[in-house]
Amino acid sequence: MDCFWYKYIYPKNLLLFDNEKLIAPEISRGGNFAYDQNGQFYSTTTIYGYIKKTEIAESYKCLIALLNSNLLWWYLANTGTTLANGYFRFKPNYINSFPIPTIPKNTENILVELVDKIMEVKRLNLLSNCFDMEKNINQIVYDLYDLSNEDIKIIEKCK
Repeated sequence: MDCFWYKYIYPKNLLLFDNEKLIAPEISRGGNFAYDQNGQFYSTTTIYGYIKKTEIAESYKCLIALLNSNLLWWYLANTGTTLANGYFRFKPNYINSFPIPTIPKNTENILVELVDKIMEVKRLNLLSNCFDMEKNINQIVYDLYDLSNEDIKIIEKCK
């Protein structure tokens, strides 16, 4: 009888760990997606890895802007599982149902530039304030979804 107690429970997934991906904790307060460019991040707690399908044209950095936006947080707060103290579950099934709009290339470039700047600032000092850049990203996301000022006020109240 073979005993496989020492192997990863889902061996097929081992091939995916080393890929470029987005990662996010299952339980979080706000969007906490991170970019794993070289497939080097692993965790012993529940962290989901998101690998985009080959037909998705948008870059990971563009997607991280959407997924860390106030809009996604509002969406999850209204559709996901609420836990204690303002925490929510970021399960893949909840993320899968979030609609991704068509993003013009020039808009994607702006989002990627902002994400790059935030990543650089955070690399130098994790506690740095990136509020203005995050506010710009949120406004671009609101524009992508053609939200009204009233819609934006509702979303901003949820933060």
